[in-house]
Amino acid sequence: MPRDTRAAQAGDSSASAPTMAVVGNLVRELRRTAGMSIATLAQAAGMSPGLLSQLERGQGNPSFTTLVKLAQALDVPVGRFFLADAEAGSLVRAGAHRRLLTADENLEYTLITPHMNGRLGMIKVQIAAGWSNESAPFKHVGEECIMITEGELIVCVAGTVYTLHEGDSLTYDSDLPHWYRNATGHNAALIGAMTPPSF
Repeated sequence: MPRDTRAAQAGDSSASAPTMAVVGNLVRELRRTAGMSIATLAQAAGMSPGLLSQLERGQGNPSFTTLVKLAQALDVPVGRFFLADAEAGSLVRAGAHRRLLTADENLEYTLITPHMNGRLGMIKVQIAAGWSNESAPFKHVGEECIMITEGELIVCVAGTVYTLHEGDSLTYDSDLPHWYRNATGHNAALIGAMTPPSF
């Protein structure tokens, strides 16, 4: 299936109606391509058909965990919902990096690479105190390396739990289920690199 280059992103952190409309249209397109009904996809993603229908109409406000579950049910990387248009050149000036919008205010993704359409993807992630995706682990093709740049983060890869502190790095097969938990009372931040860019 070819990559979709439409973006659910903008230069500020507020999730605007047009952004949600783009996400909704993409979910509908992916669902139809997969030959799934709203009821079938909703059941696979563990959500109500009404909520999914609302999301497809651009009226929903999905959390990042919901998008992860939808991506897994559709068998696409969750990053599919945040792809930006490819641009010529590779230089991104300070202050010009794209922030990837989600309805989850506890997460903030910033692209370090110009886009997610190449062979390498790099992101910066700000993770609020108390946030965890243990209930919906990530799982995507490729290899990933993260380095903690602020705070402390618990990372679990295929059942093995690591506690990472500032300056620690971890490399793992991203085909394995992995989740993060910020169990502290302070924000944590990491730099992540993945190949292919399919978080």
